[in-house]
Amino acid sequence: MFATSNFVLNILLARWLTPQDYGAFGTAFAVFLLVGGLHTATLTEPMLVFGPGRYKGHLSEYLGALIYGHVGFAAIGSVALLLAGLGFALWGQTSLSTVLLALALAEPFILLLWLMRRACYARLEPHLAVSGGAWYMLLMLAGAYAVYRFGWLSTATALGVMAISSFAVSLWLAVRLRVKQPSLQKGELARDALYNHWRYGRWSVANKGLSWVPHNIFYLLLPIWGGLAASASFKALMNLLMPILQANSALSVLLLPTLVRAREHSNFGSSVRLALVPFVLAPALYWVLLGAFHSPVISLLYGGRYTEYAHLFWLLGLVPVVAAIKEVMSQSLRALERPDWLFWAYAFSAVIAGTFGAWCVYVWGIVGAGAGLVFTQGIAAVLVTALLLILRRRSPDGLVSAQGGREAR
Repeated sequence: MFATSNFVLNILLARWLTPQDYGAFGTAFAVFLLVGGLHTATLTEPMLVFGPGRYKGHLSEYLGALIYGHVGFAAIGSVALLLAGLGFALWGQTSLSTVLLALALAEPFILLLWLMRRACYARLEPHLAVSGGAWYMLLMLAGAYAVYRFGWLSTATALGVMAISSFAVSLWLAVRLRVKQPSLQKGELARDALYNHWRYGRWSVANKGLSWVPHNIFYLLLPIWGGLAASASFKALMNLLMPILQANSALSVLLLPTLVRAREHSNFGSSVRLALVPFVLAPALYWVLLGAFHSPVISLLYGGRYTEYAHLFWLLGLVPVVAAIKEVMSQSLRALERPDWLFWAYAFSAVIAGTFGAWCVYVWGIVGAGAGLVFTQGIAAVLVTALLLILRRRSPDGLVSAQGGREAR
């Protein structure tokens, strides 16, 4: 539901906006995803590890403590986006500046929904996330249609619709999840959660920052050598991969607490192997179908725009396949509370994206961006898999903590 809503919005923006404006949207949103990734690393990802484990007896109060953390993070993130927008305005990039300033206002509400949706998985109640996604789809698409009918559609108003829809659904989910605000005066739970999130999240923040590079650096590199129109074309192609990528992302959020419980019941290895089947099979089928019907699909969705690059789906379609392998193995390391091991795999893939990927973009443009993306994702998948195998060989029956100690199951 959630992925479909954003997919439809991106298709409509690509159809209705000029390539210059849509390219600015894609580039600015890539910057926003860095802020969102750091938010996930500090709040959401640790919540999915500690929520069904350490705090399962006080989950409502624990979620309330995370709301305090979200408010603080969102304030810092909005200031960062605001400064970036002002910087681009002084540089003369008005299109990018407008989108970043709108994102600075929308960011607290969009990220709140990210947190609340994933809190449903911490409770192992994914049906609430589905209901929230349905409400978000209804509100967001109705709002987008309204601003289009009144002639107000722009990147800024589209982000405003996303923000209002996100805030309304977040409030509804908070009520359904029975979120309780813990006392800050007697904040033992809040202080304990802060310590554990810092212990886990300090590595996760670095990992998210590094993993952002191979996913999004191409949106920043393409405008340098090809202009914002090139970024718009690449974004238009990637839009068609987002439904399967986000579907697997949603499943991986549910996978993390499941693997945590499997670790506690000594069936961790079999659970990881079983998870690989649906995670890889669905993207592989999607790749074949998208490659076979690439031209009519692009022409239909974008009204004849961006068809000159439709054949690249035979290359770009590999991205969800290798990303699925990487996601399962990454969540496995997180379930073992070893995000520090992920750091090295993500660091290496970030270096590859910033060097080999940049060279590919410089030489081949959009084709190079696709090749660089597939290659860096593949490198990351291989490295994460190797690290998990090494860790399991070193400790097949126990959990090795990031501090170097060992917890018996």
